[in-house]
Amino acid sequence: MAKYFITLTISIIIVFLFWGVFQFIIIQLYAGNVDYGIQPWQQHNPSAKMKVLFAGDSTAVGIGATDNAMSTSGRFSKDFPDVHVENHSRSGLRLGGLIEILNDLQGKKFDIAILQIGANDIIRFTPFKEIENNLQQVLRLTRQIAKKIILLHSGDIGEVPIFLWPLNRIYTQRTLIMREIYRAASRSADISYVDIYALNKKIKNGRQKYAKDDFHLNDQGYNRWYTYIKSKL
Repeated sequence: MAKYFITLTISIIIVFLFWGVFQFIIIQLYAGNVDYGIQPWQQHNPSAKMKVLFAGDSTAVGIGATDNAMSTSGRFSKDFPDVHVENHSRSGLRLGGLIEILNDLQGKKFDIAILQIGANDIIRFTPFKEIENNLQQVLRLTRQIAKKIILLHSGDIGEVPIFLWPLNRIYTQRTLIMREIYRAASRSADISYVDIYALNKKIKNGRQKYAKDDFHLNDQGYNRWYTYIKSKL
């Protein structure tokens, strides 16, 4: 009996090792299908009456879009050409990294801060207690420089096409827990939370919003996110 369980355990480990390698290879192969060199869209107008801050991860940079003008900040600037728009975002950024950026921005003043952050904390398995603590710091620092805060993290990471079973199921559960953390923090701090998860569930053919890497948003996906954000302005 002991020999059977040892053999079974070894077999399971081997299967998961092969699965992990296969998942990694898929991600690496598809990663080259988008331009990671795209720069965050900004609109410099220091004398503008309204100043807006975008900060966050690749979703705030616009990775996956055909052009950074198709990102959320680019679309905002098109709708509001007289507004000063700063974008302090980096691909791969997590909440902990955003704290550093916000510390550097202390002393500046914005009318609105739009924070697109949290997807990488879901993907990279940041402990939820750490997420809660970092989110509170992010909101505290943002309140010191912005009158209004709009907060969002992601849709259902589990539905991202690049992720295989069972990782997709795990990411869905992490997304739902993250969603509750953000909703609770937004209620207590009187912040506008954009519930991408709930809004996306109303849309059919959700796969059409992804770029060629089956991971980031495409132009259509960013347009949808911007529509959600604009409703909170």
